[in-house]
Amino acid sequence: MLPNSFSILIAKYGKPLTAIMWFATTLIYLSIHGVVTELEAAKYIEEAYRYIDTGSFSAPRFYFYSATIFIIVFAIKINIGMFGAFVIQALLNLFAFIFFYKALAKICLSAFTPLLIIFYLLVFSPYQSWIVFLYTESVFFSAVLILISALILYKPDNVKTVLIIILLFFIMLLSRPLGILFGLGIYLYFLYNANKKWKIIIACSSVIMLVMGYFFINAVFSSIHDWRITQGFEEESIICDLPASQPYQKLDLSKTGSPVYQLWYYLTHNFSHFLRFAGIKIQYFFLMTRTYYSDLHNFFLLSSAIPVYLLALYSFFIKKPYFGKGVTVFLVSTIIMYAITIVFQCDDYHNRFILSIFPIFVLLAARSAEHFCLLAFKNNK
Repeated sequence: MLPNSFSILIAKYGKPLTAIMWFATTLIYLSIHGVVTELEAAKYIEEAYRYIDTGSFSAPRFYFYSATIFIIVFAIKINIGMFGAFVIQALLNLFAFIFFYKALAKICLSAFTPLLIIFYLLVFSPYQSWIVFLYTESVFFSAVLILISALILYKPDNVKTVLIIILLFFIMLLSRPLGILFGLGIYLYFLYNANKKWKIIIACSSVIMLVMGYFFINAVFSSIHDWRITQGFEEESIICDLPASQPYQKLDLSKTGSPVYQLWYYLTHNFSHFLRFAGIKIQYFFLMTRTYYSDLHNFFLLSSAIPVYLLALYSFFIKKPYFGKGVTVFLVSTIIMYAITIVFQCDDYHNRFILSIFPIFVLLAARSAEHFCLLAFKNNK
């Protein structure tokens, strides 16, 4: 689709071009926001100082956010301050995008497509502007890109690759608790790529995964004192921490038992109430619009997201996919896990849940875009 010499030039300098685009957009976000250390960031900075003084966190749940906290701890220890902490998490993000480019260059049909995908993610401010926030999103988003890239680039046919993928999953868990939602996708990815003998072993281990998931969910919700597992349904919240106007519908709830049991009790005793809000939450999750956003901002989100979703959906009807079916299974199961989690809980105030997996949709959409370009220029080599 491009002159051969031009394609070779882009392929040769793809990584430097990725870095240049990254630096340019990062400077723009810095000029707009500065390094954000207020609001949610202040909580992690406080925990970093607490860890330095006491060697522990104020609550066990902060271990699931500890990647960002330890970056701040390290920055404090070597006297480079909060700007230094930003630089560290930014360098991780730069590595993630360069690694992502490497994976894209392996699967895309055109040498130009990886740069377009990178450019789209970098200039889509709802996604990339988190790089200047000392929240957990920057590290978590970077970890997601690195994991997706590793699954595309390497096959789990040796111990080293398997251990790398497991390590990346562990890092995601330490970045945000949402990292657990990638667990099913990684499990299915291993199951699909395994030989017959290992398929049986991995399938049998599903019981262990279910038990671990059960205890993980209970541990997380038992340690969060300002949120109950059924609180979103009790307050009829679509967005977390934004309860609906009272009065709420009276629900049949269990006040005893584990968090998982309380959720199960709610579902079995209030199923019509659950269905009523499930559709609304899915709409908020995928479309990203909010009543407290301006009409212009909502239009920007819709005009950005809907074409991506439509192209991503069409990619499943293309006979020759970008990558192996194991990666496809991972991507689809991760999207489903996120959607189910939102239905059972609530959506984020700033769309951070959908944004963490937005690169998946862009990746799938790019496959369709290339397909249509090939159809349009099928006689032009």
